[in-house]
Amino acid sequence: MKAALFPPALKLWVRFEQWLYGAPGDPDLDDHASHSALAAVYNGTRGVPALWKTLLARQTPHVQIVWLSADGTEGHVLAESHIAIPNRLFFCDSLAIALQRQRLLYDRANRRRAEAACLTAVPIVQIPTRAEAVTFIDVVRFALRHLLQKILSQPQKWLLRRGHWAIAFNNEGLSRNAELFSDASAIDDAKWWLKIPCPKDRFYADPFLWSDEDGHGHLFFEDLPYRTGRGVISYVALDPDTKTWCGPPRVVLERPYHLSYPFLFEHNAQIFMIPETSGNRTIEVYRAAPFPTTWAFHMTLMEDIVAADATLYCDGARWWLFASVKQDSGPNWDELSIFFADSPFGPWTAHPANPVISDCRRARMGGNVFRDMQSRLIRPAQNCEESYGAALLFCEITELTTTTYAERPLFIKHPPARRSGLHTWNSVGDFSVVDIKMDLNRWARDRLIGTRL
Repeated sequence: MKAALFPPALKLWVRFEQWLYGAPGDPDLDDHASHSALAAVYNGTRGVPALWKTLLARQTPHVQIVWLSADGTEGHVLAESHIAIPNRLFFCDSLAIALQRQRLLYDRANRRRAEAACLTAVPIVQIPTRAEAVTFIDVVRFALRHLLQKILSQPQKWLLRRGHWAIAFNNEGLSRNAELFSDASAIDDAKWWLKIPCPKDRFYADPFLWSDEDGHGHLFFEDLPYRTGRGVISYVALDPDTKTWCGPPRVVLERPYHLSYPFLFEHNAQIFMIPETSGNRTIEVYRAAPFPTTWAFHMTLMEDIVAADATLYCDGARWWLFASVKQDSGPNWDELSIFFADSPFGPWTAHPANPVISDCRRARMGGNVFRDMQSRLIRPAQNCEESYGAALLFCEITELTTTTYAERPLFIKHPPARRSGLHTWNSVGDFSVVDIKMDLNRWARDRLIGTRL
């Protein structure tokens, strides 16, 4: 297919972003595949102008690579992705991310086409013959929104700290509610409190709970000082009688690189932690020595991998590792890969369908995989369509084998009023915890402690 050219108005805007922000140069706009029968479909329409129009409208690009029928009116979907766009304010960066993911999708489609004995089991989509076109109005509307947001963001930066995370908790045994993961009403009706003392110079996120054999509760979480921008793992004890916190948080694990998402598990009567160490291009395991305040390096599960939010689950027969593995220069919010092994320490085998999910609305892990009161296998996931950690989606895993994976969304939980995100959910005993994203007034007194949500 002949390479598409930017219309004049869009070309002018691209030049503006390149001049003002040093945006990427003109990308390769040629919608070609290594096989002539493969084509890209953007939000249901062929032709790269449909992608431009989607990005100018600040919508999520849904890219599908299809095996076209002879008349080109339908196609078998061999690979697809709802692509995460970190900042929809910038057209050039957004386009570069989308086209880089598209190249990965072509590679996956070619591989799956070669592996498929036939295409009868592959989903079919109808492809309209109409073509999208970017208009002058589309570009002007995008430019005005861009400029207005840039102007308004300057005083907002002075007044607000955006993307500040704090941990909320419920101590009423919420996880024992049989209807909890059927809809959002049980979560909405529960009493949630922001209670952990969180100074304004840092945020607390990624809360994980543990209950020891004596019934005492323990909370581990990411502690990120704004001054360093490098997370550490902090800890606070939970009082089983008052069902609240005991003393101030303390740092229990710190490395020369960023740590977050302190996933905990037990094996052979020992407690282990897998914090996110993607900044070191590893997945590392630490052993309690002793629990809960001292952690010793145990081993590296995987090397030369950028994997976020590694989460283990044991089904009794084998161990599963869920993680968002970064394969391109875009964010790692929109793809989920899984691995399996006979031991939590490997060796790990990659699932043949990886990534099993390529969708910014439900790919990245949002806490422990667990069974609810109805014995359904639940996977909390982050919905990162509007922004990173914008909401939580609870999915039921319906198929988990060494060759297949399937899940169905149950419901989405949006943040409470005046908050902008939910990120990680976990429960143990009477306690349930979740982290909440908000805009923090830089100059007001801290009124978060004890706040009822």
